[in-house]
Amino acid sequence: MFRYVTSDYFYGVKLKSLPIFALLPLLFALLVVNCSKDNKPIQPQQDSILQSISRYLDWEGENGFNGVILVKTPGNEPMIRSFGYANEEQLIPNSSQTAFDIGSITKQFTGAAILKLEMLGKLSVNDSIGKYLPTLAPDKGIITFHQLLTHSSGLPTNIGSDAEVITKDVLLTRINETSLISLPGSGYHYSHAGYNLLGLLIETISGVDYESFLQTNLFKPARMRFTGYRMPDWTATSIAHGYRFCNDWGGPMDSGWLEDGPSWNRRASGGMLSTIDDLYAWHEALLGNDILDEQSKAKYYYPKNPVMINEVQSSGYGWRIIKTTRQTNVIAHNGWNGRYYSDFMRYLDEKVTIILLSNKFREGNQSIPYAIAKCIFRKDYQPRLAGSLTQCLDSLPDNRLGKLGGKFLTLLANGAEKDFRDFTEKCLASHLIIKFGNDTLVSKLRDLQKRTGPVRIRQIMITDNQLMNIEVFQLGNNQEAFIQLYFDKNEDYKIRGFRFESSDERN
Repeated sequence: MFRYVTSDYFYGVKLKSLPIFALLPLLFALLVVNCSKDNKPIQPQQDSILQSISRYLDWEGENGFNGVILVKTPGNEPMIRSFGYANEEQLIPNSSQTAFDIGSITKQFTGAAILKLEMLGKLSVNDSIGKYLPTLAPDKGIITFHQLLTHSSGLPTNIGSDAEVITKDVLLTRINETSLISLPGSGYHYSHAGYNLLGLLIETISGVDYESFLQTNLFKPARMRFTGYRMPDWTATSIAHGYRFCNDWGGPMDSGWLEDGPSWNRRASGGMLSTIDDLYAWHEALLGNDILDEQSKAKYYYPKNPVMINEVQSSGYGWRIIKTTRQTNVIAHNGWNGRYYSDFMRYLDEKVTIILLSNKFREGNQSIPYAIAKCIFRKDYQPRLAGSLTQCLDSLPDNRLGKLGGKFLTLLANGAEKDFRDFTEKCLASHLIIKFGNDTLVSKLRDLQKRTGPVRIRQIMITDNQLMNIEVFQLGNNQEAFIQLYFDKNEDYKIRGFRFESSDERN
């Protein structure tokens, strides 16, 4: 079906370019779900900033945001807002206790676990990892824990694809066989594989499995009930399904997991499940010294020999440290896998925390935490809508867009020469006719007819009344296909562009 790249999007720096399908906000908006526990009215003593943020979040919820958001400002209790459903089919609403796949936010737990082992005298972050894994190839054995933690090991981004289910032994074999993309310590290159290897090292050094070590040394002391892979009692809370392209992709554990947790090409680097309540508890625990002492936290956020990502960002141990325009620091990380998106932003200098968890792909989700931050730090800032409202339908709607879409499909099914000329003159936007001319447009449509023929509609996705994506089944060759129509709202929503791809072209 649809191809997309699993990657991370860090604070305005796009690490990988996505194919066109991943750039389209193809998810529909459900009614905003008001959960009394999460959506408490803001009390009079709370400032106008939270009022403004709450109104902005209502707007995003009405336009399709699906998830939970926490905002903590000085002098106020955390404001938690929940939108949409953890499970649309069963009408289970999202709440502060819904568990989401938090993606690469997992890395901060791996970083904390390594520092905990250092506190226990089991290792030094300056040690070479070959000391603990003697079977590593020589060029990998010289890598230090610090280099793995700061993405400066030279290991590639991934060992294997997300579709693979890789065991610990296969992970180690592939790391030994892969070539380093740079010398250890020579520069920054974001690497999930480096954190997969850190998970393996935690197990080797501690003598217990990765999740058990985190539960005992991090999660239980922080009073986190619903964070982990397999060990929490997931029957006591809801686990959010992931939604993308109007499809329910199921829960995080429904594919790509081993019996004890996710595939080792994701373990310790991603795939952790957590709730917004637990993540805030983790934030508060890190403010004290019960999990990590002050010396360890200094390394956690500001390691010696810092690795710079760009002029204003450096790599902590599972965090990014970002210099603000106010010359303060935000300690942050995000994560996503094409369905779930998460962001965790801690302005420790200014006592502000913003956490976002979403279980539905929607272009603009990554902009919401920044809009919230601007509301807090910029006087008189007026947030603008980040996402787009998208509808998912089983058939063409009974309106102008639906009628034009129907004419387009009928043309592809059995249009004759006269039909094509009538269609270009009456249904295509004038700028297309001026740019290409009727004859060229007729020729393009005739060529498209040869590739498609009659189709059966599977699903319609309409975004902001300007983009229609139609999943179809080609009756002539038993293939799935994808038709995209662009509409010009300034010209009575005539068609201003069209595109077609069959399943064999997408795979």
